[in-house]
Order: sequence, then structure tokens, then C-alpha cells
Amino acid sequence: MIATGITYRVGKAWFGLSKEAGSTLLHIHTGEWMGPFGSAVWVVLVGLGLLVLSLTGLWLVIKSRAKGQPRVFHRLLGVVLLLPLTATAFTGLLYHFGEEELPESTGDLLKDIHQGSWLGKPVTPFYVLLLGLGLLAMIVSGLKLTRAGQRFRLFRRG
Repeated sequence: MIATGITYRVGKAWFGLSKEAGSTLLHIHTGEWMGPFGSAVWVVLVGLGLLVLSLTGLWLVIKSRAKGQPRVFHRLLGVVLLLPLTATAFTGLLYHFGEEELPESTGDLLKDIHQGSWLGKPVTPFYVLLLGLGLLAMIVSGLKLTRAGQRFRLFRRG
């Protein structure tokens, strides 16, 4: 979802992404290619997964006082990204499951928050790009902190 979201928004804003290509990216982004049930499962797994990671991360930031450069980087990045990632996941879930029942103005608001359009057209692609890259950095730094990442030396130096 990260790659399709970034590609859609940045491609549309900076590279003149065609309507057909954009539609294909959104089809992949929302899991529509898996059918209605598969799409619902995909969106729930990804959206709730991100919300759970955000909430458990917040709890760990409050509880833990661990030190070390990788942990400090991961923690700082998590604090900076907590609100935008939570808003993106929550509004994406609400929009996906309420699109047909919600008033159009509410659906538009949810979509604007989800994709950062509320920041204005020139800023939106930067917001999406930074949020996506930030999430990727959180995933990589989080994996690096796990026992599996350390045991199998997933991230070797030199």
C-alpha cells in the first residue's frame, strides 16, 4: 500500500499520471483486484495493523526508557509520524467502508485527510512522499531492533 499510495499521488502531481494508470494503482492500493471480500480483508488488515502498531508504539514510547542510537531514531521518528499515520489509517478505513453510506461531503473530507489534500495541492505530494518514506524507515528500523533482525544480521554493516 505504501508504494501504490506514493506512486499514485506523486505520479499524478509531478509526472502527469494518466487517469487509466491512476485507476489501476488505486485498484491495487485498495485490494479491489481481490474482489469485494478480499478487498475488505486487505484494507482491515493493513489499516488496523497500522493503527495497532501506532498505539503499541505510543505505549512503548511512554513506558520504555531504552537508550541506543537505533532505538532513539526509531522512537523519534515514531513520535513525529504517530498522528499523520494514525489519521491516514483511520480515515482510509472509514472511507473504504463508509463511502457509499456517508454523505459526499464527509467522504470528501475523509479522502482529503487520508491523502493529505487538506495541505493544498503543492504540498500534498511532499506530504505523501515523506509519510510513505517515514513509514518504510520505521519498518526497517523496527526490524533491525528485533531479535530476528539481530540474530540473522538482516542489516549488516560493510
